[in-house]
Amino acid sequence: MKMKKIICSLMISVLCFMTAISGVSAASYDTSKIDQAYAKIIEYYKNNNTLVDADKIIAVESLGLEAESNQFDISSIDLEKVTDSKRIIVKALLGIDPTEDKIALENKIDEQGNVEGSYGTSSDVWTLLALYVTNSNKVELLANKLSDELNEKEVFGYTYNGVEYKDYDTTSWVIGTLSLVNKEKYETLLDKSINNIKTNTELLNTGWVSDGNIDTQACVLEALLINDKNDLLNGEYSKHPMDCILASQQSDGSFPSFYDKTYTTAEVAKTLGTYENGSVFEKAKKAYNAIINPVKEEPKTEPTTPAEPKKDTTPTQTTTPAQTDKKATAVKTGDNTNVVAYVSLSMMSAGLFLVLKKEYERAH
Repeated sequence: MKMKKIICSLMISVLCFMTAISGVSAASYDTSKIDQAYAKIIEYYKNNNTLVDADKIIAVESLGLEAESNQFDISSIDLEKVTDSKRIIVKALLGIDPTEDKIALENKIDEQGNVEGSYGTSSDVWTLLALYVTNSNKVELLANKLSDELNEKEVFGYTYNGVEYKDYDTTSWVIGTLSLVNKEKYETLLDKSINNIKTNTELLNTGWVSDGNIDTQACVLEALLINDKNDLLNGEYSKHPMDCILASQQSDGSFPSFYDKTYTTAEVAKTLGTYENGSVFEKAKKAYNAIINPVKEEPKTEPTTPAEPKKDTTPTQTTTPAQTDKKATAVKTGDNTNVVAYVSLSMMSAGLFLVLKKEYERAH
């Protein structure tokens, strides 16, 4: 009787373990809500397809669309009037070589990482993004400068009408950009900064970063998605910060704003696009690489005379039933250790069941 209890306990433990490892882990957050919002904002841009500034082009490209396609009208944009950094990024996204702009921008950066004409961190971070997109050798110089500033201030700020405000927009831009440039190098600082945002705002309790400003919410969520998508989606919140931003979407797919609806919608588009497609700046980087290193297609040569088919002299090989069974039951598992463990534990369970059965028969 004692042996039966031991065996039963072993079987239960094994079966519980099998159940635990065989289940497919799923995100706790219902991401279908993001998918729906993403589809709606795409329709918004298709219905409002005149792109009059760089932010709208970046937003559309974030959504996996192509701003230079016939779907959109970009004829009213004068790229030469766009700021240096955004012009480089937009040109890359549009398939236009920005090398001359890149060289001009690099010449404005001194040995300490100071950028000529800069109006602060919110300007420098876009410069760093342009350098990142174009594989500049000055990326590390400016990234180190911004990381030092972030380490010193933890949260950037600005003064308006004599009042100093914490600027989580700029702080998030720096977090997201440093995560793109070299997440491993700046990991300790990034973790510290992200924790600061989570614990010193209402993000954990109300889901909002600040006072309900959708622009700021979008910037923070974009940075968190770039840094660690899974951590954002499955973190512990009283109310999920993604729900806050999604709930504000309007029926036409846009997002309201205290200041500028088109800008806010573009910021949210970048956030939703980052979730669905990865960062738009990675897309711009790939586009730039394709511009400067185009893939050359080898010309196809057609044979002048049709070649005669070769006769197959290989003897026909008959597949035996055993070989057929092997082909039918082969499973490509790759490095799937869960499958191996599951099969092994299944065999163990079967063996334990036979032992239990024999014990039962012997006792009766």
